[in-house]
Amino acid sequence: MIDPATISPAFVVWLAAALALLGRRVGAVAGITACGVASWWVLTVPAGTSGEWAFLEFAIIPVAVDPASRVTGLAFAAFGVVAVGYLSATGADCWHLSAALTYAGAALWAVFAGDWLGLLVGWELMALASTLLVWLHGGDAVRVGFRYALVHAIGGALLAAGLAMHVVAQGGADALHFGDGIAGGLPALTVAAGVGINAALIGVHVWLPDTYASPHVGASVVLSAYTTKLAVYAAYRAFPEGNLALAYVGGVMAVFGASYALAQKDARRLLAYHIQAQVGYILAGIGIGSALGIAGAFAHLFNNVLFKGLLFMVAGLIVIRAGTGKLESGGRLGRSSPLLVGMFLVAAASITAVPGTNGFISKGMVLDAALEGGHTPLRWLLLIGAVGTIASFCKFGYYASRRGEDRLLADATLAQAITMIPVAVACLAIGLWYAPFFDLLPASGDWSTDPYSQRHLLEKFALFAVGATAFVLGRPLFERLEGGIDVDAVRDPLIFEGARTLTVGVALVFGAVSAADHGLRRRAFAAATDPVDVIARRLPDEAGERYREHSRDIAGTIGIGPNRRYRYAVLIVCLAVALLIGVGAR
Repeated sequence: MIDPATISPAFVVWLAAALALLGRRVGAVAGITACGVASWWVLTVPAGTSGEWAFLEFAIIPVAVDPASRVTGLAFAAFGVVAVGYLSATGADCWHLSAALTYAGAALWAVFAGDWLGLLVGWELMALASTLLVWLHGGDAVRVGFRYALVHAIGGALLAAGLAMHVVAQGGADALHFGDGIAGGLPALTVAAGVGINAALIGVHVWLPDTYASPHVGASVVLSAYTTKLAVYAAYRAFPEGNLALAYVGGVMAVFGASYALAQKDARRLLAYHIQAQVGYILAGIGIGSALGIAGAFAHLFNNVLFKGLLFMVAGLIVIRAGTGKLESGGRLGRSSPLLVGMFLVAAASITAVPGTNGFISKGMVLDAALEGGHTPLRWLLLIGAVGTIASFCKFGYYASRRGEDRLLADATLAQAITMIPVAVACLAIGLWYAPFFDLLPASGDWSTDPYSQRHLLEKFALFAVGATAFVLGRPLFERLEGGIDVDAVRDPLIFEGARTLTVGVALVFGAVSAADHGLRRRAFAAATDPVDVIARRLPDEAGERYREHSRDIAGTIGIGPNRRYRYAVLIVCLAVALLIGVGAR
């Protein structure tokens, strides 16, 4: 009998992806069931590694379960249940369902792989499936999807190159196992660059708001859960002992993402920039490297999947009801949509870390880890990012309820409500009954925290006061901002002009080389066919003429070479000898 512990939950999700092609209803039922089975597997499978596959000289481990993979895999599988339901409830066709399930299955495969090669396979399959998920919407999403595909192809290539250098540096058949992380130096830098692209580090992040604001609203919900979260999971595997540079990169991301979110008036672009900000918190915890920091990072990863997914669900229904993602152009949330208002309030409270929500628990853990480690500048960066988050969701709520067209938006349907309410309940349940959640986190016995300490509550009160004040005072400025100027406004023209200059330069070099080659071949041909003339032209006039006259007295019509009859005779003799040898061999 096959032991279920040796089979990755990705396979059951991929089976559902194949069944989804039979029809939308079949796909929804199969997908919800498969993700539910995967969630049960994640919760019940024992810790450790299972199975071993041979690949060249390497031993590949298809299933490895530890607290980090368990909590990440549970977030992926459990959210897959509601994400598939939301896709179906918002009218996505069977192709969207199949691509989404392939994408989710690839994420589960990567998380539970016990080595870098398995993670890389899942990484690349995720890139393919998510690109298809974007393209399926058509229109502007196709153009955006090409940039998305190019960026993730570069990220995957960098990750693969870094892993190859790591194998060379480490040597041995176990080099691809996670172990103590990636070898230092160039392998670590290359892997960090590949992971950083998927994690939307500053400078390589523009694909995130462009892509997540473009496809089907259900696809945006699915995309919000997996790519960036797998990237931070890979960052933990690469740097399991932490890395302060990574932590400070995360701190700057928290400020940068929240700041650019304040400049947005498109609901999904605002939320996409907040993915970058929340990923910054997660990277900060991983980079700190303490038991509390890593536990806080994975707690926030789990919680971010929930509240960010719920926010994208709300934003998606606003897009459907209003016909636009522009918060000031569509209708308003209000008395006609109490469920949507309630879901937004729970999700916004969670991402801004209101006491009683899951975000309050996990953000407090990361901030405590920075405090315990003495990383005061990092802690201030995270606090500034928190203020920006509070201000931007004050803006979201204000625009969605007060600044839209003078018509109220319809509420969620029953099917849509069924997919949203469990996520909201989970956000509140983790915030109020956090002890069982703590047991799932890495090194649960090596750290402790008191989420509702007086310091935490007073600090949060102060942050909300500053954030709300910042929104009120800055509202005239926010009114004038239309997305802001991101790094792509400078980076893309530089890349284009640089690539064009490089192309022209390469063409000129190849042209010069080709001309030199043509001249060399012409001179060589002349020397081979008429060596007397070539030599004579290089001698003084009188010496050249004497050389030509002397050459005419030598046998052969082309100077020193044999004449035509002699060449034919030699060829006939060679053919005759070859024929005799062939007959004799028989």
